[in-house]
Formats: sequence, structure tokens, C-alpha cells
Amino acid sequence: MTIETNHIYNMNFLDLMKMIPDGFARMILTDPPYGIRYQNGYAYEKSLAIAGDTGIDYQEFADQSYRILAENSHAYFFTRFDQYPYHYECLNRAGFRIKNCLVIEKGDVGGIGDLYASYANNCEWVIFGQKGRKAFSKTKLLKNTSPIGKASSRKGNPIQEYKTRFNCCWFGQSYPKATYNSATKAKYGNPHPTMKNVVFLEWLIQISSNPGDIVFDAFMGSGSTAIAARNTGRLYLGSEIDPNHYDTATKRLEMA
Repeated sequence: MTIETNHIYNMNFLDLMKMIPDGFARMILTDPPYGIRYQNGYAYEKSLAIAGDTGIDYQEFADQSYRILAENSHAYFFTRFDQYPYHYECLNRAGFRIKNCLVIEKGDVGGIGDLYASYANNCEWVIFGQKGRKAFSKTKLLKNTSPIGKASSRKGNPIQEYKTRFNCCWFGQSYPKATYNSATKAKYGNPHPTMKNVVFLEWLIQISSNPGDIVFDAFMGSGSTAIAARNTGRLYLGSEIDPNHYDTATKRLEMA
């Protein structure tokens, strides 16, 4: 099978990844299943369980991710606090240089779990790694608050109008949320229990890639990564095994 860009394949992620040539993608941005059987049963309309969330071979996924990523490129992997050590170990073993774990505010505060003896989950964790080293792209996403042209305290270089280095924690009005709030998500018919905010993904894509680059997502879900890539002038490629979510992603791409 010939691999086509700007295409989501309705198939197992490893079957697709094994067909992709070495160094084919310029960025990886993906939210793998965590093996925790996630299903939001506390909402008024219960979501369907996520396909594949009984666990994946994360080490093989990490190895394949490193192989298909081009040299001097960035990769982002969503994770959870209890899965982070294992995911970190697998990605590090595969060859990635883990630079940060981003903590991004959600659109809604999580309401599942022990409501009286645990903290509410209001953030997403994202492992940021590199194959080789790539400097961040210059963007116009966030303006500096310091006076433009003033010498910076670190190296004396004049402060630019827009930030070229971002914090690892994104909270507050200056940053997009990692996920949609309930009202916005309802407009899409609640198509996926862990649906990501397209604008947030657009920020990561602009920071870590260039127009025309291929952005790969092995777990497309409802297609947010594909839409974000197209909105920012990049190519997309990925897979989604669940036929319902695949259909939703296809429809969202047609409507976007």
C-alpha cells in the first residue's frame, strides 16, 4: 500500500506505522491510549469506551515513532501522572531526548474518580521530546509583556515582540485550553471522550514545525490533529481504529 499524506487510515496504528518509511514525519503529535479503560460514565450522556484502551505495546509504539520521525524534529505524547514514568522510560529507551513535560489547563475540571478524597483533574500532561535537536519556530502566538527592544537580562539581546520560548505550564487567559469545555464539545455531539482543542494543537504545530511539514498522529480520534495541521498549512497523516471516531474525523475535516 502506498502511503498518502492528508489521509487518516481506519486501521491499527502499528500496521500503519510499519509501512511508513524512516524519517517520513517532521512532527509527531498524539494521544495514545493509557490502558486504563477510560470511559466517562459520570456525564449525562455516557461516552463509549475508547478502542484499544485496554493497553498497547507502548515500547514498540515508541520505537516506531522514533524511526518514522525525521532527524532534528519534535514529538509530543499525551500522558497521565500515573503512566508518565513508564511512558518516559519507553520513549527514552527508543532514543528520544525528553526535554519537558508540559502541563496544560483543560477546558473543564475533571469530575470522575473519588470526589471527596482526591484532587480534581484540571490539566493534561504532554511529554515533549526531540530526535536530535530542533529550535522552536518563530511565531506570533504570544506577545512579550516586557518593552520591545529592551535588552534581555540573560544575554543582552533585544526583546522581540513575540515570545520565542514558552513556559511548560499553560494556564490562564493567555494560553489555549488543552480540551474543549462541555458546552463547546456538545456542539460536536460529544464525539470522543478525550477530544482535544484544535487551537491548542495549532499552537504546538506552529511552535514545532514549518509549513508543508508532515504531522503524524497514530491515534487520530475525532480528527483534531488533522484539522489543526491543515489549518496551519501542514500535511497530516495518521490512523484511527474505531470506525465511529474515524467517521467523525472524516466529517469534521469535510466541515472544517
